[in-house]
Amino acid sequence: MDKDLQSSQRVDAVQYKLGMRTLAAAVNIITSTHSGHRYGMTATAVCSVAADPPTLLVCINKAATTHNAIAKSGVFCVNTLRAEDSELSTTFSGAQSGEGRFKLRDWTHLTTGSPVLIDALVSFDCRLVKKIAHGSHTIFMGQVEQVLFGKKGKPLLYVDGQYAKIAALSHGEPLPEGLDYWGY
Repeated sequence: MDKDLQSSQRVDAVQYKLGMRTLAAAVNIITSTHSGHRYGMTATAVCSVAADPPTLLVCINKAATTHNAIAKSGVFCVNTLRAEDSELSTTFSGAQSGEGRFKLRDWTHLTTGSPVLIDALVSFDCRLVKKIAHGSHTIFMGQVEQVLFGKKGKPLLYVDGQYAKIAALSHGEPLPEGLDYWGY
């Protein structure tokens, strides 16, 4: 192996972020409620932990207001967005703040009381079971109390700083000419 490839230089944040941009991920709105207020943010750092008991995790920056709401209330909901929901994603990623974000669509609540997007692809209503602080973020693990299947569709993806849609490949066939995966 080439000596340059074996180098053990420390990876800096810029290099790490550039590498992470190549990972396509589903776009979600993470919501919570605390002291009568609704909180929400767009996130791609969501992952299944276990099926028994049903548990997932979200990684949230400690500076985000949603972080404190989850830490204090012990509840959150992961609302997975459909390919048509890029505007809603942008709204929850900082284009608008506070309660006004929730006026754009229809929301309800399930077992935990966290805001649930009625027409999300799927929503996972979770009760916090563990949190792990690491660097600038906290990993929140939530046991899924209830699942709501909303409107059918394809997931909204985020990769290389852009929204994307998926296109199915059947049995390794080449992609059709001119197919626009990034068109928004």
